[in-house]
Amino acid sequence: MTIKEIASMIDISAVRAESTWNEIEDILRATAKYPFICVFSMPGMIDRILPYRNEIPNLRIGGIVGFPSGGETLEAKLFEARQMKEKGCDEVDMVLNIGKLKSGMLDEVKAEIEQIKAVVSPLPLKVIMEVVLLTDEEITAASKIIRDAGAAFVKTGTGWAGATTEHHIEVIKAAVGDTIPLKVAGGVRSLDTLLKMRDMGVSRFGIGYKSALGIMREAEERGWL
Repeated sequence: MTIKEIASMIDISAVRAESTWNEIEDILRATAKYPFICVFSMPGMIDRILPYRNEIPNLRIGGIVGFPSGGETLEAKLFEARQMKEKGCDEVDMVLNIGKLKSGMLDEVKAEIEQIKAVVSPLPLKVIMEVVLLTDEEITAASKIIRDAGAAFVKTGTGWAGATTEHHIEVIKAAVGDTIPLKVAGGVRSLDTLLKMRDMGVSRFGIGYKSALGIMREAEERGWL
């Protein structure tokens, strides 16, 4: 693979509660060098990022909804989703209602995704299930709900709760195969991990900015162009 191909699989992010504007500026400078798919920040920083579209032709901006808990009211999530679209985001990642999923309220979980998808359409909606908080049975159910609700991607986590493992990927793939693309977030901190997960069928990665830049440096050190 080339460095460009690696970068084109990565959503680079600074979405911790303590993420600073200086860190986001680092991401923006990196995106001017590497063609990362999307830049993600906490919602309060979106307005500061938008003007950089004038300087970085390939800049795509992601918005997050219900992040990181997923437990907000539907009305709150719909407002946030609408706001992210109206501000000019190119993609939206939402956290499904984890508590309702674990309570077996599967119809409500699906209906929420469908309503948020309708609000952000035609933007792609990626839906986060937070695999480290779920049993294999819950991961299977969530994967099918996300697919059947019409989301663009199943996403494993926020990166706040812990790392996605190869086992998590295997469970998701057993549930939905290649019928919906898979985005992994949480714990991808090396080029070798990214490549192994790509070979398992992962097509997108959400990676914190320090790890993402470290992966790009690894690729350069290996002589990739």
